[in-house]
Amino acid sequence: MEKAGLVKVVLADPRQLMCEGIGRVLKDISSIRVVGVARSKAELLAALDTIAPDLVLLNPRLEIQGGTALIRELRKLLPYLPLLVLASDASNDDPVALLRAGAKGYLSKDNDTTDMARAILKVAGGGLYVSAELSESLAEELCAGLRTNSFSRLSPREAEVFSFLAQGHTVSHIAQVLQLSVKTVSTHKSRMMERLGLSSLSELIQYAISNDLIERGDPGAQGPAGAAGGAPRSLEARRSDQDRTLVAQEPWLADLTRRF
Repeated sequence: MEKAGLVKVVLADPRQLMCEGIGRVLKDISSIRVVGVARSKAELLAALDTIAPDLVLLNPRLEIQGGTALIRELRKLLPYLPLLVLASDASNDDPVALLRAGAKGYLSKDNDTTDMARAILKVAGGGLYVSAELSESLAEELCAGLRTNSFSRLSPREAEVFSFLAQGHTVSHIAQVLQLSVKTVSTHKSRMMERLGLSSLSELIQYAISNDLIERGDPGAQGPAGAAGGAPRSLEARRSDQDRTLVAQEPWLADLTRRF
């Protein structure tokens, strides 16, 4: 018989040693039980098909395309299953993008086992959890009144690729104009899409229009890929007060920001 209040966890991490280490740590916590381990996306989906956990402790690198896409997919399949992200040294994922995609908590690689246990219990209980380091960073952004549109987190090259794509240009055309390899442009595209929490070109174009990054009447904005036209207009010129939204306006941050 399961003990009342026991939190059942599935570990999802491609690193065997990490899974074993976390498993040993959680084994000593009476209120938490590891009921499954997955080292790939396929293994995780198979486990969730037969196990009903209270929470998934997820390394975003489980999905080669990035954690944002995986979290969005899991949220569609199991919208009520809490997902707690455990970042790794190899992860380039933006914590804010992961939370926006549907994660209910984020642990950095610097958190200790006490933080992990606390986060698991809180998220499994319906709460939100972010590491102290991330909380401090978000509080500093609030106090400084910085722009928080995810677009501002893109690198200059990622923003450039975004602009070309939003105007209907193909990856091969962008590579030719920027004098880069198709593989390099594709890498910039994948990272940019993940940072913005986008999964398709149509979502990218809508994002560009909604955030005033491209005008509705721009040539190629909604036309066929590779449409004729010059280089994209300066994105800096398009940035207006409309996209200077405070972090506090994000629904998932409403509770967090009351602490500061």
